[in-house]
Amino acid sequence: MKFDWSSYLKLAETLFDEVTNSSRQANSSSMDEAKIRSSISRAYYSAFCLARNYLRDIEGDGKLKTDKVGIHEYVIKELESSRNNADRRYLGQCLSRLRGLRNEVDYEDYIASNLLTSKAKQTLKNANKVIELLNKLTSSQKP
Repeated sequence: MKFDWSSYLKLAETLFDEVTNSSRQANSSSMDEAKIRSSISRAYYSAFCLARNYLRDIEGDGKLKTDKVGIHEYVIKELESSRNNADRRYLGQCLSRLRGLRNEVDYEDYIASNLLTSKAKQTLKNANKVIELLNKLTSSQKP
């Protein structure tokens, strides 16, 4: 069965909600931070994989069927460089921002908790926007 990449966004939202809606005594701050960091990471991968699949499966980008190295940068640049489609450019820009945040939370040792929470909120908002735009583009491709 083909994986539904939007499930990663649902997981990201669940992890974020667990931290922001729970009592502070129930979880350790380290576990809360791990959940928020994971939320940002999963939201990015949801948006990225859906965008990659859109380019590959809907637009027929053959490079995405064979190449595996540098694929994140390729997808982002392919969308950002769209001259005649503002939605595609915006998708590329959103993915670029999401990727930067994902890299930050996956590799940086210290991020202030108040900044982390606001970054997670923005990431979830942007990932939802990416999926909304992909749905719009997909529906416009159908006859």
